[in-house]
Amino acid sequence: MQVLTNKRLVRILIRGCSCILIGLAIFGFTGHFFSAGDSIALLRLQIGVLLAVFTFGLFLIRAKYLAPTALATAAIAIGSIALGFTAPSEDCNGSCLTLYQKNLMSRAWPRYSLADDIITMNADIVTLQEVSDHNRKFMANMYAHYQNKVSCRFRTYQDVAVLTNLPVVEGSEFCLTGYGVAGLQVVAPEGEAVWVVSVHLKWPFPFEQSAQSRRIAERIAELDGPVLIAGDFNMVPWGASVKRIASAAENEVFGTVENTHHLGRWSLPLSIDNLLFPKGTVGTVELRPYLGSDHLGKFARFRLQ
Repeated sequence: MQVLTNKRLVRILIRGCSCILIGLAIFGFTGHFFSAGDSIALLRLQIGVLLAVFTFGLFLIRAKYLAPTALATAAIAIGSIALGFTAPSEDCNGSCLTLYQKNLMSRAWPRYSLADDIITMNADIVTLQEVSDHNRKFMANMYAHYQNKVSCRFRTYQDVAVLTNLPVVEGSEFCLTGYGVAGLQVVAPEGEAVWVVSVHLKWPFPFEQSAQSRRIAERIAELDGPVLIAGDFNMVPWGASVKRIASAAENEVFGTVENTHHLGRWSLPLSIDNLLFPKGTVGTVELRPYLGSDHLGKFARFRLQ
């Protein structure tokens, strides 16, 4: 090893790669200012782990200043998201609300088993994305199961919707047409009025997720009272787009970081289906099967504090 690290080319490569990784890690925290920062944030964990490996090499070649800088950057990158993977859960006692979040996948098959699963879970609230004529037809029993609903146009054949059997505050239904938002206000079992918002964000940079999330945050900030936000964010919980929307409602990510998309894996968890609930909310979240979609579902049992 000593022979290798003494070689000029190897030393240059270790220093060069470390500097690139440090730059990427730092840029990944700039999503609030630069939309491309969120695209890098998707890989923050991987960048942090890889930088930690290169830090070992930097210490071997005795890079006096670069090695501790790389170590600190890796620690910040990994530490900023590590707690999300081990977030504690606490069973809600007494009167609990339930919510089922699902991206249906507009042209997926089969549909019947997915509709049956949602009905079986009997959630108080269902938030949906990629609602299409196709799945309206083959999931008709699910739509009939819920008396109150609002559906809003996003992209062609990809509406967003909220379904519930809870009482709805008259005239509270709203859409943000073209921005992937549908919402209404329900009356919880204990009598509190609670807003429910279903969200579907576009992909991050070079697509328009940043601008879309800003408009959604503006609308959510106008809502008076507690807000439950759930949806396909196409962004991990630590991304600026997710945090921007959560901040507008004074919410935080609810549940642990878990892969929810079929393209994700242990080495690249795509935790892009997120629940943003008021701070202090207690409860649990379980993943539901794909059932023909490319997204796992999320079923939450919770109590607002």
